[in-house]
Amino acid sequence: MNQILATSNPTSKKAKNKRGGGPADIKTVVRVFAIVMLVFGMFMIGTGSYAIYKDNEANNSEVIKPVITETVNEDNTAVILTVTHDKAIDRIEYSWNDGEVQTITGNGRRYIEQEIEIPGGTNTLNIRAIDTQGQEISTQREYTAEEIINLSISGSKLKITAENETEIAYMTYRWDEDEEQRIDINSTTVDQEIDIPMGTHNITVILVDVNNETTTKEQKVMGTTKPTINIETDDAGEYYLITITDEAGLERVDLNIRGEQRTITVENGEKELKYKLQLNEGDENRLEITAYNVDGIASDTRKVMAAK
Repeated sequence: MNQILATSNPTSKKAKNKRGGGPADIKTVVRVFAIVMLVFGMFMIGTGSYAIYKDNEANNSEVIKPVITETVNEDNTAVILTVTHDKAIDRIEYSWNDGEVQTITGNGRRYIEQEIEIPGGTNTLNIRAIDTQGQEISTQREYTAEEIINLSISGSKLKITAENETEIAYMTYRWDEDEEQRIDINSTTVDQEIDIPMGTHNITVILVDVNNETTTKEQKVMGTTKPTINIETDDAGEYYLITITDEAGLERVDLNIRGEQRTITVENGEKELKYKLQLNEGDENRLEITAYNVDGIASDTRKVMAAK
């Protein structure tokens, strides 16, 4: 009986030991899986952070733009423009006010210097620098220089006047992109009149002195003609027949008939007006007329006298 008990006890222990090993194996697998997932997660986070860092680094490098510096020379006659960049410069564009845009080609340079002459008076210099990756920067700055060349409009004429310390050899002028015209001066002063084409145009005037130094002025000019006045008497000699015309349109007419002053306001900018004034018997019937168009340009004053 004791032998039966002795042989059955080891069998019972083995059974217990076999059943106790299962949960330990599962826990080991879970721990390994958790460690693998943790390492994988850290790897993914690190990869994502690195990608974000590289994207930010690339974006930061893209927003670097050219640097524009402007200084005025000692004579206050020109702007010394410099553009620097850590990348290749494609081009620089500049213009005065709303004038023609000038382009400086970069040719892959990272430093460009250009002297830009300041026109007389107060003007705005517009500058735009673009690199080869399309990044750009723009500036606007106002400059004032001594007014040497003066332009004034008188009807259909543009009057050009200038005064210079050094003798002026010649001057040139150009309407828009038309051919340049030259006028010899050989004096320290200029007083010239030229015809203005109809419409709005840009004129460029350049003075060249005997030392080959140049002074330039660019300006937008609106061309118009003076009103024209035609005065006749009728066949019977009873009336003044007056016709006034202007291409832009008339604004008013000032007339003096036999010492009596009148002003006639023109409605809606009419381009042609006709008047009929009776002549008085035994009078010289002195008549004086000046017409003004909608641009404020005055006609030549017409004076007539018709005795009856």
